[in-house]
Amino acid sequence: MDEEELVEEASAPVPTPLRSVPPPAAAKPSLSVVPPPGRPAASVDGGEALLREALSKASRDVIEKIAWEVVPELAETIIREELERLIKERGA
Repeated sequence: MDEEELVEEASAPVPTPLRSVPPPAAAKPSLSVVPPPGRPAASVDGGEALLREALSKASRDVIEKIAWEVVPELAETIIREELERLIKERGA
């Protein structure tokens, strides 16, 4: 690709970020304190393990949601900045 093609490509309208691709479907975390079938209602730790498990599932869901919102935008910004830097280097 020559310099003229790079300049044309850089000056082309910038497409909007892809928002139509939904994150993978995942089971919604359950914050229920009712133990799943087969697990005793009151464990030795007084339910602390169930609470820990529920918080862990909720945390994973929140982290995944943030990643799907932030990472694509961050990647787009990094790519744009790198492209601008390369174009400036070729022009100098």
